[in-house]
Amino acid sequence: MAAISRANLKIAGSHCGVSIGEDGPSQMGLEDLAMMRAVPHAVVLYPSDAVSTERLVEAMAAQRGIHYLRLTRPKAPILYGRDETFPIGGSKVVRQSANDKLTIVAAGVTLIEALGAHALLAKEGIAVRVVDAYSVKPIDADGLRVAARATGGRVLVVEDHYAEGGLGDAVLNALSGDAVTVTKQAVTDLPRSGKPAELLAMFGLDAASIAKRVRELI
Repeated sequence: MAAISRANLKIAGSHCGVSIGEDGPSQMGLEDLAMMRAVPHAVVLYPSDAVSTERLVEAMAAQRGIHYLRLTRPKAPILYGRDETFPIGGSKVVRQSANDKLTIVAAGVTLIEALGAHALLAKEGIAVRVVDAYSVKPIDADGLRVAARATGGRVLVVEDHYAEGGLGDAVLNALSGDAVTVTKQAVTDLPRSGKPAELLAMFGLDAASIAKRVRELI
């Protein structure tokens, strides 16, 4: 009804993904991206650190409509400088080189893990591109297309969300007309209570698991 009436509604979700840990599956928002992406004209944002969170709060406050901000609960390192901008509908290439063989698309907790995987792979001489898809809807289709084409058409999407309807599906839709291969790494079963690191590893979302998947794909 809020969408039909074109309401000016801003929502923040704070307990998302298995990364909240010990609170268990009853408290883990794992279908929120899918639900909010399905709302007509809704904007879905997923920051990864304090700077991007502040900028995206400013961005959604500055325009009308329904906006959903997916917030990470665990402590996260600062990834961006204070002067960085985050326009809605954009993305950030946070790691890249001329020799990249695959693009990792992530956001929030999995962006931090993807950066860890990048470091592990770099030690082995494997170069990959890492994209922060902080704007899940609208998604930066042009930016994703450029990254995919530059990395041999190989894209790995990693998300702390069920495999249905989340970031992976948003990327698939954006690249559906291109000759690329999109692989989704997501939560594939009901999770349980545990330490965040254990649960991320359980579903292949930690740095080591992402690096392993990259090796398999290339």
